[in-house]
Amino acid sequence: MALDFSGQNLRGRNFKGRQDLVGANFSYADIRGANFTNANLTGANFSHAKAGLQRRWTIGAASVTALLVLSALSNQSFIAESAIIAGRKR
Repeated sequence: MALDFSGQNLRGRNFKGRQDLVGANFSYADIRGANFTNANLTGANFSHAKAGLQRRWTIGAASVTALLVLSALSNQSFIAESAIIAGRKR
């Protein structure tokens, strides 16, 4: 008999490598951040499930992205200023 996880909060749950999820019902479940790596999900129902990264991961990813953009802009500014200074010395 297929497992029924419908409507459950499964945020961050680890289903890694599970072979008993064939035909499982995940409809309307919150599966944000759940790990299904190498799990057998043949015939599983994910209709209306909430999926994606958990909020803390989204905030972390956005923060890292912002830092990288600021770093790149700062580096470009430094390169431009160096070019201006080099041009004055000629």
